Amino acid sequence: MKYFNKKALSFVVAGTSMMSVQLHAQFLGGRRLKDNEEGPKGQFMIYGSFDYSKTNAPSSSNSSVGTSANAGVPIGIGYFFNNNDVIGINYAYAQNVSDHRTIYKQNEAGIWYSPSVTLGKYFALIGQVDAHYVWGQKLSDSSDAMNNFTGYRLRAYPLFAIFLGGGWALKFKFAELSMLQTKTKQEGWTKTYVAGISASTFGVGISKNIDFRKKNKDHDY
Repeated sequence: MKYFNKKALSFVVAGTSMMSVQLHAQFLGGRRLKDNEEGPKGQFMIYGSFDYSKTNAPSSSNSSVGTSANAGVPIGIGYFFNNNDVIGINYAYAQNVSDHRTIYKQNEAGIWYSPSVTLGKYFALIGQVDAHYVWGQKLSDSSDAMNNFTGYRLRAYPLFAIFLGGGWALKFKFAELSMLQTKTKQEGWTKTYVAGISASTFGVGISKNIDFRKKNKDHDY
C-alpha cells in the first residue's frame, strides 16, 4: 500500500504541474485553440534531440552520447487529437564512456501526453508528462562488472515553443519534476528525484508537424 501511495502521489503532482503550466500561460495572455479554428488537429508530430560531448585530459577522457544527459529529452511521435493536445510514444537513450570504456547505458520507452496554450502566433507554453519503462547497464560500485538494471520513470516538465514555420518548432525544456527508480539484482532499488530548475533540467529539441490528410480548398493548413 505504501508503494501504491507513492505512485499515486507522483501522478497527482504531475497533474498539478500541468495545471500550473496552463494557469501561468493564461496569465501571460495565452489561450487554447477551439476545434473549429485553424490548427494542427489531426496532424502527427515528430520531435527530439541528440547530444554528444567529450572531454580529454592528459590522464583521462570522458564522453556522453544520446538524446540528452541522463536521457532527459526523448525522441517521439504523437498525434494531435485536437488543436491543443498531443498523445504518443517516445524513446530516450544515454551512454557515458570513461577512458574508452562504457560505464553507463540507459534506455527508456513509454507514452506521453502534452497540452499546450498558444502565446500569440509564434510562441506557445507546453506541458508534458512521460511514463517510461527503463532498462540498461551500469558499472558496479563494488566490482569491475556491469550490472543490468530495470525500472521506471514518471516525469512532468514545461516547454517553451518557438514556431519557425512549415510545421517546424524549437522547444526549450527549462524545469522538471520527476521520479526515477531502477533496480539491479546486486544492489536493489535506487531512487532519484528531481524538482526545480537547474542546468540538469534544461534541454533543447526540435519538432515537425506532418499532415497526411488530403488537402482541399476548404481544409488547407
